[in-house]
Amino acid sequence: MADSRLERGWRVIAASVAGPNHASVGMENQDSARTGAVGDALHLLAVADGAGSQPRAALGSRLSVEAARDAANRVFVTAPRSLAEWRRAAQVFAGACLAEFDEQVERQLTPLRARPTATGANTAARTEFATTLLAVVADPPYFAYVCVGDGFLVVERAPGGSHLVLAPPSGRETASETVFMTSPGREADLRCGVLVDPAVVGLALCTDGLIDGMLDVAPSPDGLRLLTAPADFDAYFAAFRAPGVDGTELSRKLQSREFAASSGDDKTMVLAVRR
Repeated sequence: MADSRLERGWRVIAASVAGPNHASVGMENQDSARTGAVGDALHLLAVADGAGSQPRAALGSRLSVEAARDAANRVFVTAPRSLAEWRRAAQVFAGACLAEFDEQVERQLTPLRARPTATGANTAARTEFATTLLAVVADPPYFAYVCVGDGFLVVERAPGGSHLVLAPPSGRETASETVFMTSPGREADLRCGVLVDPAVVGLALCTDGLIDGMLDVAPSPDGLRLLTAPADFDAYFAAFRAPGVDGTELSRKLQSREFAASSGDDKTMVLAVRR
């Protein structure tokens, strides 16, 4: 597939590292990330966080980002040309992500259920593939997004700096129970839409393992504390905009003591910066 229009003027870097909780017991990283050209020269950015309590969560997160890729290729065969077209496409894309994920999970379950266990029938279930998903289809200045679960999206504007534009559910320091792509009530939690902003020069898609390390809290009028992107978030965009910086530096940063101390969860970020 040809390069996307975003790739001609932007740099995209993805990093995913196992958190201390998993690394200490030899468990695999249950997060996933995927980037690349889709459809009519658009670009997909996607991250997913498999639920650590489920046995097939790592596979579920991989299926989730693959579902986003396949859905984007179907929905964006022709690039939208107006805001109204983008809004319609975002809605269709959201539904297609869910449907494609369900289909991929079912393909995994069919042979598992046909394989009996020592105690009888195999009871493998959808919930074993529990994962979140945050995906963006980009064709600047248009950015269509879909989110199930507690991933978050920060954008950098020039001028204007960094802003948390898609927060974890409720946007508060303590969120409610996570909804997954396998949850019965996922449609009620699903968030999708379109950001149109020619001033956007950077995007950071993050899984929830980065909430404590990347976001700040600020008081709100109701007395609760809301999550915000700190002023120093701009430094991440600036650092990886520099052409001499190796993209693997992002992985090293996420594996640093600073981030290990912030959360025991796996940590995944997809960073896109306009050069």
